[in-house]
Amino acid sequence: MPSLWPVRFALILALGVCLAGCEERAPISPAVDVQPHSATVTWNPSVSPVSGYRVYRAASETAQPVALAVTPADTTQYTDTSVEPGKTYFYTVTSFDSANRESVFSEKVSATIPAP
Repeated sequence: MPSLWPVRFALILALGVCLAGCEERAPISPAVDVQPHSATVTWNPSVSPVSGYRVYRAASETAQPVALAVTPADTTQYTDTSVEPGKTYFYTVTSFDSANRESVFSEKVSATIPAP
């Protein structure tokens, strides 16, 4: 009967590679600058090599965030011009690598757009 050791080793190796990619750290310290017709989200770059960032927005603190934009690795800000006066938005950012493995969400930041 053939040994199962090579199969077990391959499964453990594949699991280790997946877990290593899943440990991507989220972008650090997101912040938001609010203007009358926009909200600019900025963040510190990831400490891991990344291919880019995804910016998410939610309409409430507990709502599931929806992808809003993708930026390249050398861009650490995004200006959302699709905001409405008087509304509050919640932003979060993730990073992703060349295999499209995404980090966990960053901390949420909120932006209340001034009413006219």
